[in-house]
Amino acid sequence: MSERELSNDECWQTLQRVYEFLDHELDDASGDEIREHLAACEPCLEKFDVELAVKTLVSRCCGGDQAPAHLKAKVMMQISVARHELG
Repeated sequence: MSERELSNDECWQTLQRVYEFLDHELDDASGDEIREHLAACEPCLEKFDVELAVKTLVSRCCGGDQAPAHLKAKVMMQISVARHELG
């Protein structure tokens, strides 16, 4: 983390909006808030990087931004398992 201490609530709120951020669905002010948080919070930046990698992989492998439902379910299950093991 940076010089300022970030709250779990702030991290939770940031990570809840990661997909909107990745899909450029946020207004400039909200995007700036997320960029600022990610720059100051290494754990959130690492989670963001994972989400970006998954989105990039799905886009490359599936020819678009939307994964087939079965693939999305499988990936989400693996992410859930990994989070449980790490958390």
